[in-house]
Amino acid sequence: MPHTKKPSFEHFRSSLVGNGKPLAEKFIVPIQASIVSRLDDIKDVLVQKVRRQGHKETLVEFSATWVGMDTEVSSIVSALKRGWPEDVFENGESMFYVDRFEENVLLQFAVKYPEDRYLTGRLLVTR
Repeated sequence: MPHTKKPSFEHFRSSLVGNGKPLAEKFIVPIQASIVSRLDDIKDVLVQKVRRQGHKETLVEFSATWVGMDTEVSSIVSALKRGWPEDVFENGESMFYVDRFEENVLLQFAVKYPEDRYLTGRLLVTR
């Protein structure tokens, strides 16, 4: 599923976390690398850090900086909506939500995999 509204996303993510188990680490690592590789295709986004979190609602966290000339939040949100690599979540049903977060932009995602496994994460883009 593509970009969704916040209430739909929150419901999807909470049902995954409440009823499932996190995806195994051996499956997360290649997905994480694929996301970074695909984010590198968005010319105005510079990924700086990726780390694993212990929190079920955010298993992976990406930190990036917006290096584009247009620093309006709406432009950053639009670029992330267009460029978010949903196809890296093979065999998974995914949803993501992106919006302003304080003075920055936050994209949150959740993916449902077979056998009640899930992956959750977030991408914080600072200006």
